[in-house]
Amino acid sequence: MKSANIKKYVLSILCILIGLAIGLSRPPGELTVESMRYLGIFMTAVLLLILQLYPAPLVALFACIAFVTFHVCTFPEAFSAWSGDTMWTVILMMIFATGIAKTGLIDRIAFNTLKFFPATYTGMVVAIMATSTILSPIVPNSYSKCAVLGPFAASVAKANNIEKGSKAAAGLFCAFFVPAAIHTMAFLTGSAMTFVLIGMMGEGYSFSWFGWFMCCSVWFAVNLVLTFLFILVYYRPKEKLNISKDLINRKIAELKPMNSDEKAASVILILSILLWITGSYTGLKPYTVAALAFCAMFLKGIFTMKDFQDMVPWGGLITLVASLLSISALLGVVGVNHWLASVAAPVIIRFVPNVYVFIILLCVTTYLLRYLECTGLATLAIIAAIFLPIGVPLGIHPFITLFADYLAMLVWNLSFHNPYYLQAEAVVDGLVTHRNVVSMSYAYMVIHVLGLIASVTAVRMPLVLRTA
Repeated sequence: MKSANIKKYVLSILCILIGLAIGLSRPPGELTVESMRYLGIFMTAVLLLILQLYPAPLVALFACIAFVTFHVCTFPEAFSAWSGDTMWTVILMMIFATGIAKTGLIDRIAFNTLKFFPATYTGMVVAIMATSTILSPIVPNSYSKCAVLGPFAASVAKANNIEKGSKAAAGLFCAFFVPAAIHTMAFLTGSAMTFVLIGMMGEGYSFSWFGWFMCCSVWFAVNLVLTFLFILVYYRPKEKLNISKDLINRKIAELKPMNSDEKAASVILILSILLWITGSYTGLKPYTVAALAFCAMFLKGIFTMKDFQDMVPWGGLITLVASLLSISALLGVVGVNHWLASVAAPVIIRFVPNVYVFIILLCVTTYLLRYLECTGLATLAIIAAIFLPIGVPLGIHPFITLFADYLAMLVWNLSFHNPYYLQAEAVVDGLVTHRNVVSMSYAYMVIHVLGLIASVTAVRMPLVLRTA
């Protein structure tokens, strides 16, 4: 037996033993035997996720199975997320993004937007950021946006003799990556993860497109401006560059005339956006609109059954998201959330006099967890389990906690921290080195906190968010 396997099995046994020690402990306070079993299984799963001994989707799935096996809850409760609105919204949004991207419509939007900006380094940074921002509410998938904008940024750099690995090249990379992977969360339809966060808040919360954007608008504005300024100050090349517009014009000229699929996708896209924006008036939920769009694309032949089988990550992301949503929901079922609040809140409130300190503490904790090589969604689940029960008694809306947590999780201090970064890096043809790009990640850690502080000061989130 290989030494690596021996180490893996030893660590696995230790994780299980720690979980057993917790699960078999005498319940303190208001907790029950079922609560302790939940905490034991939860801690085992967390340790396995941190150590990355097994694929994250399998760990999360087996945790749900363990809850049923050890009588923590019923099967419907353990797998509640699989049949919920949130999970199918995520699936349908992924299908929608795949169908739109497949037609080439995103390329057409991107290149025709870029031609309106000045042919300078600053102009190109603005152009790339603007294009990425325009695509954000349209395409609910950061992978798709990075796949389009990454090669274009690389082409701009090559056409203007910007050296690979240089600061100037890193600036162009950050100009598309940060809006596409980070700022996109300001829009309800910008990422399927917005609906995951809504699901984690529990029942009773409903969001309009404008309501969500109002909550995020100040954070979005602060992040967009400070990111732009950081790129210009830190990444600006010493020598003056005149960016060739010929590249953009060539790209536009290379685009084929719109075919029937692209025209149909344009109509479906426009109608979907209008229905998402007017959802509070029409009563149509985001998943209903996405489902109608999927049906239309399927009937037109834009999206085929093969695409449905091959392009939707059934065995990976969806399994992980659904399982983590179920794990999070069970906190309330077994009473752990109330116990955490009663125990932790009186202690933490001494160190958390207001929402600002709460945000800083939450973000710093998230940043530290990422260095433990904990997977992103595992970090989200851990922080939510700790801070949601603490925040509510302190009058902090669940939106603030989950939004702050998820966006803090998306740092790329180490390349594997952010899956969108890995994909973006892979499509830019060696344009950047992580050493240069990581500076933006460290800057983002500060910018994110500043944006949150400005946001909770300027926007009264509980008044913007509606309860169902």
